[in-house]
Amino acid sequence: MDPLVAHQRAQDAFAGVLAAVSPQQMGDPTPCTEWTVGELIGHVIGGNERVLIRAGLRPEPDASWPADFIEAHRATAVAAQQVFAAPDGMTIMFGLPIGPVPGSTFVRMRAVDGLAHAWDLAKATGQSTDLDPELAAHLLAGSRGAATDTLRGPGKFFGHPQPCDEARPPADQLAAFLGRTVG
Repeated sequence: MDPLVAHQRAQDAFAGVLAAVSPQQMGDPTPCTEWTVGELIGHVIGGNERVLIRAGLRPEPDASWPADFIEAHRATAVAAQQVFAAPDGMTIMFGLPIGPVPGSTFVRMRAVDGLAHAWDLAKATGQSTDLDPELAAHLLAGSRGAATDTLRGPGKFFGHPQPCDEARPPADQLAAFLGRTVG
């Protein structure tokens, strides 16, 4: 799957789940135990903003929460997609905490992050976690080679893989591979 298509579809999956989140759920816990629903949404929006920041296109945003999470996600998702879709979007180097990576790597990381957190948000708010099966299967296959043990554990990018029946939807399998309890 083209990485730009994967990124867009992950953003779309997140937007679809976000549209059904009520204001009363913002303080609810999520499978990412360090974040509430509102903080998880803020993390995804912030991740989209960091694409522009790490590309040198804007300064760090202020720490305020957007009044309209749906619009903030839409605007930042579009902006991130535009950065990756630019003529040099796949070759520009992005300075990340793990070191510099080309856009072709960063866009895949953002797609995994977007779909994984769409799953987290769906799980936390009682929605279906059967999100874009084709995309989830694609990202799971790619993650199996990229999510090494050095990236797993407390304070790291991923948890340790959790059990998941292979009959479960691909998004559940991806979530379990990234350390979420899907049961």
